[in-house]
Amino acid sequence: MKIGDFEIEMPNPPLQDPHCIAILKPWINVGNVGKIVLRRLGKMYASEQIGQLERPSKFYDFTRYRPEIRLSGEERTVRVPNTRVSYVRRPGSNDLVLLELLEPHSFSEDFNDSVIELIKALGVTRYVQIGGMYDSVPHSRQLSVTGSARGWEPPAGFGDVRIGRSRYQGPTSMTSQISERIFSDMNLETLSLMVHLPLYLKLDDDYAGSARILKILAELYGFSTILPEIELGEKQYDQVNPAMTDNPGLKEMVERFERELDTGESGDRDGNLSSSMSDQGEDFSLSDEIEQFLSEISNGETDSDDEDFEPRVD
Repeated sequence: MKIGDFEIEMPNPPLQDPHCIAILKPWINVGNVGKIVLRRLGKMYASEQIGQLERPSKFYDFTRYRPEIRLSGEERTVRVPNTRVSYVRRPGSNDLVLLELLEPHSFSEDFNDSVIELIKALGVTRYVQIGGMYDSVPHSRQLSVTGSARGWEPPAGFGDVRIGRSRYQGPTSMTSQISERIFSDMNLETLSLMVHLPLYLKLDDDYAGSARILKILAELYGFSTILPEIELGEKQYDQVNPAMTDNPGLKEMVERFERELDTGESGDRDGNLSSSMSDQGEDFSLSDEIEQFLSEISNGETDSDDEDFEPRVD
């Protein structure tokens, strides 16, 4: 079935009061937080892919998002970058639509229109966008999460999330119009969740950030908080502590971030999912020794042997 520029196999029977959980790559997916969260939800509830853009080359420059050759036994396939749609059924509760948005390079208005048409066709009642950004926060404290909720009121103390209206001004993605239109034109509930990651730990896969978002979603959707991402994240961040003994510069930086967070002086955490320090060219210099240590972490020395996880996520 054609819905906008998507080719979709509609679920049968229709989804029950579905909520859409969406991520946007690569703009606000630092540490692969969103991708890891969707993958965990997909494994937890046995997700089924129902569609993708019919002709992704309309929207994507494949010299920037490269197709990949994959081998499965003797079979050779080409994986083409695309926006993909999956769903999970949750008997007796809201079903979920898992939307993996890949930011378009062209025809963005058509892309947005197609996503809106898809949301309408699937009967989505709440649109949840998750992501991650780098910030001046320490790895030694619970990671900050900011966001906004419109059209509904989250429960008091919801996940220790700092809910508020964004005051961000600056570069953004054309896809930011999607959530605005969903709220203003369709009158649907919306929620955004942004986890703030230590800017000095630019991990390919940040499991601590993913675990933080998953635990918040567990409050909303009632699934277990016994998650492998929690232990993986703790192992990753624990590797920084020994380094602080031998690197006074790293220790001083972390202690400063701790003081700023504890005293509320760490700046504006406005919850705008379209502002990412990784895309704003934040200049923060580290010593050569710290850079080398952090590079070793980022290059895979913290990767898990768990077959559920890959060192990189496309």
